[in-house]
Amino acid sequence: MIVLTLAVASMAHPVRSQEAAAATQEADPDLPPKEAPASASNLATRCEGNDAGSCFELSNRYREGRDVARDLVRATDLTMKACKLGNMASCSMAGFAYGQGQGVALSVDRAAAYYAQACHGGNANGCSNLGLAYIRGDGVAKDEPRAAALFREACDNGSADGCMNLGAALSLGKGLRRDQKEAARLFRQGCDGDDEKSCYNIGVLYRDGQGVSRDYGQAAALFDRSCSAGDASACGNLAMMIHQGRGVAKDRSYALDLFDKACSLGDPESCLMLGRAYQKGSGRDRDNVRAIALFERSLKLDPQASFAGKARKALANAYAAATASKVIDSSKAA
Repeated sequence: MIVLTLAVASMAHPVRSQEAAAATQEADPDLPPKEAPASASNLATRCEGNDAGSCFELSNRYREGRDVARDLVRATDLTMKACKLGNMASCSMAGFAYGQGQGVALSVDRAAAYYAQACHGGNANGCSNLGLAYIRGDGVAKDEPRAAALFREACDNGSADGCMNLGAALSLGKGLRRDQKEAARLFRQGCDGDDEKSCYNIGVLYRDGQGVSRDYGQAAALFDRSCSAGDASACGNLAMMIHQGRGVAKDRSYALDLFDKACSLGDPESCLMLGRAYQKGSGRDRDNVRAIALFERSLKLDPQASFAGKARKALANAYAAATASKVIDSSKAA
């Protein structure tokens, strides 16, 4: 399964900050009542008058479909306008849009350029995302020491993803000397702040006994937490532990349910594991058609994975079995 994960920061849901403010106001009667959120039409009027904050907020609404019909093209257009008007968070979000092909044609070069603009303008998430570009060589020459420096800058300036990515760089030795204890500290700090990716990563360290004492129970609990939050890798790793009975009770049926969830969330190795169950009729009714679909999904998700060769071999065997079954059925019908 995946060892550690790096994170690309998009933007926090604006409603969360509004809800937090409301909670604070309700707790203190001396504070003035909170203002109602601006309507989309008011935001549009302000944006037309070149108010960067209004353009940014309106872009988020179009991206999320809040009070307006969801429109990623419109969202990204507004994001880029806000960036031009000097909103550095919008520059980082524009980079994210280009990096994901969200409302625009995918372009890692433009993504990196927007991340650099955001970072140079003081946006911590922009620095973290630019670090990822340097790790991967996306739109910039691959440079792991530069990436690590950007992660540290992002972390020092308050980016939770920057701290998490710095921890991953320390654990993996990407641009820095390995330091599992410091990586564990950063992951624990992030997890305590409800960053589920950090919870997943500290779970990996507990599972492998790196920087912390090995504790399978703690690892399983952390994977379960992150899996419940929709982390594909966490679901896959928890499924593998339960499948093997490593530190937790062995339960093949539950493990396969988790592999199913992880596969649907995008974990390629979980698709392979579930496909094998259907191929062999082990814990699932034998179904070569379903197995083929799962093996193909695994390869589509990550054709370069270390287990891709096994997935291709399993796929060839499933095709052969499905073909043989059709031949037998045809002969019976004749």
